[in-house]
Amino acid sequence: MTATSELYATVLSVFATEGWSCEEVAGREVARAGFEAHHTRVDLHVQVFSALSAVSVVSESPLTCPGPAHRERLAELLMRVNQTLTVGNFELDWDAGRLFFRVTNLFPTPQGNPGIIRGLIHTTVGEMDRIAPLEAILLRADGAALASLDVAALLRREDLLPEVPVPDSPAS
Repeated sequence: MTATSELYATVLSVFATEGWSCEEVAGREVARAGFEAHHTRVDLHVQVFSALSAVSVVSESPLTCPGPAHRERLAELLMRVNQTLTVGNFELDWDAGRLFFRVTNLFPTPQGNPGIIRGLIHTTVGEMDRIAPLEAILLRADGAALASLDVAALLRREDLLPEVPVPDSPAS
């Protein structure tokens, strides 16, 4: 049995502390988990690279591009979204037509930081959930509708964002 690194132990402790269930991958420092988000279920894996003191969190969309025209438009969508991101990025497996979100952090200590690891997981879930309806709209479009799809306008649609609860204002 392989010894668990301090960083992987920290990752597992974050899952335990948050009450998130995960499945460990035998023989690797990888934990798999699934989260119900606003638009979709987000399945992800957290992988530790202990020699680098790095943690990478990756989610893959369950959808697949039906063809080259859809891949080109999806690549445009991802490029436009990536320009707005500070942490992480979307990727497209061109041959498989699959969308990924990946965020990685290098830690200065071997045990990492639970708050940062928690944030990486939240970021991955949030970003994959945020792009899910845009990806679905794009992949449903076909022919002239796909060719004329205004991806920049699609990104500005606020009706696809979940409502943010407004706290009750205190009585005057």
